[in-house]
Amino acid sequence: MKLIQTLSFAIFGIILSVFFAACGDSNSTSTDQHEHFEAEGWNLYWGDWQLAYSVYRGKADSSIEVMHVNANCMSEHISVKFLDDNKKEVEPPTDDEHSLAWEIEDEKILDVHSCGSWGFHLKGVKEGETTLILKVNHHDHADARTPSIRVVVDKALDAEECPFHEHHHDDDDDDDDHDHDHHDHEHEHED
Repeated sequence: MKLIQTLSFAIFGIILSVFFAACGDSNSTSTDQHEHFEAEGWNLYWGDWQLAYSVYRGKADSSIEVMHVNANCMSEHISVKFLDDNKKEVEPPTDDEHSLAWEIEDEKILDVHSCGSWGFHLKGVKEGETTLILKVNHHDHADARTPSIRVVVDKALDAEECPFHEHHHDDDDDDDDHDHDHHDHEHEHED
């Protein structure tokens, strides 16, 4: 009888471990609610669709390794696109289970404001240099992340000298379609 109970617990344990490991399996081809978003690279674009940063398989484009913003200023809108294994751009996930998140090495120098599901603005807090890591969050973990992106916050400008303002969106004075959330450490945007 004890052998049957032991075998029953062992089989039950194996079934549970397979069930809970499915979300952690990056090679899973499942199309259920635990589907991972896989990206081989990231392209970040300024509002005019000029490339602001690009990384493919962990190697950043050396011609644009640093992003800049002035202290006391907001950058223009930055859009996030992803690269597949053929370096072709793919759209970001559209489900509610994936979201853009980030980590800032020194929050006394830089802040990030969400702008839509897959966009953001850099906000210079004070002059200096820090790093930013962008992530595609999925439940309680990141499906994809950038390497550390160098961000230089240049000299402070008066608000009227900043090229972009917190509520400036290309002739759109109404920011109903832009969500500017701010969180202290790691940001996860939910629509």
